[in-house]
Amino acid sequence: MSAPLEPITIFGHEGGAPNPPKVFILAKLLGLPYTFIPKDMKHDPEDPNSIKHPSYLAVNPNGRVPAIIDPNQDNIAVWESAAILQYLAEVYDKDFKYSGKNLQERTLINSWLAFQISGQGPMQGQAIWFTVPAYHKAVYGEAPDHVAQRFRNEMHRVYSVVETQLEKQKANGSDWLVTDRLTIVDIAWITWARGCTYVGIDLDTFPNLRDWIARIEAIPEAKEVFEQFQLGK
Repeated sequence: MSAPLEPITIFGHEGGAPNPPKVFILAKLLGLPYTFIPKDMKHDPEDPNSIKHPSYLAVNPNGRVPAIIDPNQDNIAVWESAAILQYLAEVYDKDFKYSGKNLQERTLINSWLAFQISGQGPMQGQAIWFTVPAYHKAVYGEAPDHVAQRFRNEMHRVYSVVETQLEKQKANGSDWLVTDRLTIVDIAWITWARGCTYVGIDLDTFPNLRDWIARIEAIPEAKEVFEQFQLGK
């Protein structure tokens, strides 16, 4: 009998940012023990709890959350949410419940993860930055309307791609973004997608996206994480 797993350390924060919850959702789905260490998002290198303190930069040189340390694998440190999802799936998803069973599935998963981290995440983040008054306006003053509109337009394009993909998947009998089951792709996309209305996405015009969001929200592990981190729509 193999030894029980030691808890994986997951660094995140208590707020509603979309990236750390992905890691907690997958950890719960995989039944992995973990210890949550909340980090202070203030950029104070003198504060041991800060994401810019040298002790944390040794874990994640980019000084952001999430990151993990896995004591079951020689205390390997992994940072960036997509990389963490891929790592946890590779090491702990031995039955391929949430990861690719073969080259074709792995390629699809990698492509859609790359699209999430190059398209959805940064574009939606910028759209929110230039839209919410407490962000850009509070720090730099009013931004030109066309700046925020550029990112809102890009988000409409990105979610149009997702909507089309979900329609294709539905025609093939699947409720999920890729393959025939929930994968780390769905987990990577959902935490940002739940806030898409903040950047002007009308879910009535994206019915497949709307239904897909509702399906994941109904998963107990996802619901628990959304409530824990107050990740609202």
